[in-house]
Amino acid sequence: MLICTIISLILLVFSAEWTNAQMSLQGTSSAGRRLFHSPMISKNGLSCGNCHADFDETLYDDGRIRAGHSLYNAYYRQTWWGKDPREPGAYATAGEAAVVCVIHYMRNPEKLTAQQTLDLTAYLKAISKKSVQPPLSIAPAADKTGEYAGFEKGNHVAGEEVFYAACHSCHPNGNAGIAPNPISRDEPSKYYARIVREGDGLGAVLSGIDPTAYSFNEGRFKPFFGADRLTDQQIADVIAYIKTLPPIQ
Repeated sequence: MLICTIISLILLVFSAEWTNAQMSLQGTSSAGRRLFHSPMISKNGLSCGNCHADFDETLYDDGRIRAGHSLYNAYYRQTWWGKDPREPGAYATAGEAAVVCVIHYMRNPEKLTAQQTLDLTAYLKAISKKSVQPPLSIAPAADKTGEYAGFEKGNHVAGEEVFYAACHSCHPNGNAGIAPNPISRDEPSKYYARIVREGDGLGAVLSGIDPTAYSFNEGRFKPFFGADRLTDQQIADVIAYIKTLPPIQ
């Protein structure tokens, strides 16, 4: 599967020096929690908490809609990133899987130190209560026709709530923030729908549309929102709200 190859190339495995260092260190969950919520391990201001909750989203609602699954109970999953645990290149630990995000989305080519990986792994273990967890599927929903039709009739009132839940942390009030550029206000609806569903291109790759849609060297880092994270109607509502925002200054 091509995406497995892409992610495996992004990870490029850990060096022997890293492995040796890891063996002589121990992680602490308190340090891992700080790392989870801190942008210090990124080069663009993202933290793990921007894209993943660290609690049970079925029981608690903090008003946010994140692109990725919660990492509550993630430590004991059989695999991560939608990989089959039996396939070559499946990640052996949650820490290894986290490095993919650090490189891909946080744009940190230095990855994590051995100590940081152990701390983050210790925190994921601390918030995981069940000893066996099935892997979670990824639900990419890019439009295979490329048309992204049907996003024109959103409700801007409903869209305001969804925008502040899903978009505001990176696009504060539609302006530049963690995202390097403000959101354009006057594009056709399909323009916004494509960005939400495909992100930096990985959503198109995972949907089987275009295996070349993602390139690490382009420097993009927007996560895509799958069908299990935002519905088409929610996206249409957000688009309607964006079109009510004041002009870019």
